[in-house]
Amino acid sequence: MQADRIGRRKPAPDVRGRADVVGMAGRRARRVSNALPACAAVLLLGAALGAQTASGPLAAAHRFWSQRLTASAVKAFEAATRDPRTAAEAWEALGRIYTFKGWQQEGVFPGWHDEPEYRDRAIAALKQSLAIEPSRQSAAEALAQAESFAASPTVVPPAPPRPEVKALDAKLEAFRASQEAPPSEFDALLKERTELQADPAPYFTGAQIMLERRDYARATDLAMRGAAAAERFIAENESALRMSGKAAGARARSRAAALDILGAVALARMDLDGAARQLEEAHRLSRGQDFLVNYHLGELAMARRDPEQAQEHYLEALALTSGPEPLRRRAREALGHIRASLEDGAGFEAWLEETLAVRREARRTAMLRSVMDRPLPRLDLRGMDGRAIDLAALRGKVLLLNFFSSW
Repeated sequence: MQADRIGRRKPAPDVRGRADVVGMAGRRARRVSNALPACAAVLLLGAALGAQTASGPLAAAHRFWSQRLTASAVKAFEAATRDPRTAAEAWEALGRIYTFKGWQQEGVFPGWHDEPEYRDRAIAALKQSLAIEPSRQSAAEALAQAESFAASPTVVPPAPPRPEVKALDAKLEAFRASQEAPPSEFDALLKERTELQADPAPYFTGAQIMLERRDYARATDLAMRGAAAAERFIAENESALRMSGKAAGARARSRAAALDILGAVALARMDLDGAARQLEEAHRLSRGQDFLVNYHLGELAMARRDPEQAQEHYLEALALTSGPEPLRRRAREALGHIRASLEDGAGFEAWLEETLAVRREARRTAMLRSVMDRPLPRLDLRGMDGRAIDLAALRGKVLLLNFFSSW
């Protein structure tokens, strides 16, 4: 028994089992240890996503304003003012937009006018930015500028042209003379320009270039995109078109530009009836004041073998001061050939200059006549003393009305 007891030694500890336990414990410890930086990473990622969520609307707002999609920019910045993380920057941006609208947008685009009602709002928005973040130097500088404008509003110059936009427009125009430039280069340039500023001009310029390159499908596409861009751009900035009829006129001109391209494409494909429909509507919308429409109507008349009608449209085109020089040159050459076919072409240059001078003077006279001898609309006027003026009581007398703008 004793031997048995002596012989039966207690089983040795299961080292392997202990090692497994230790190993499992170690692995658990390592998992816990590894989990700590993972948790930290999750927390950091969450914070980053939160910041990104906060900056997302702000980034979109800045993009809208860069493109001069003003209504969308204002709406997005207003939303960003409700987030404490972006409020100071958003209020500053709103103050800068209101400063532009109140004092600096006169003539920046055709038909735009300053909006004096935004001036107080500009100063208030910039002060709000500084109230949230007193050390915000850029807001302080913008406020100082707005207050200087308020002190002497009559000497505020309009905002200067954006140099980056001008540079891209010049590059687009250069494509007219570079027929060998690859289409991919043109596409990249057009994309850069339209993303920088959302006005329709680059689409219409590009459509004309594609028309000259006989790429009629792309010319049509760009014309349609230009019409859509014009509609959006006008809607986004309609309050800047303060005077009666300015927004309607801007829409009519953009539709005329698109129809002109579509008509020229139809003409190139010898769809003369389709070209006539598009170009005559464009002529109506532009009130005969668009060089390209008149030029293409001249080309249509030549295709219809009507040199006298072609001469009329070419002269109308050249009587205007606009239009790309290559097309003005072609119009003059076409007129020279028409004159030679109708009668002796001797003295063509003198005849052309005299004829254009007569037409320009007739246009100027017609414009003056259009605003004379018309009934005065109802005007609610007050004198310097604040009393109402009854215009009906002044009927039959000479009355001088001096119209001026507060900007």
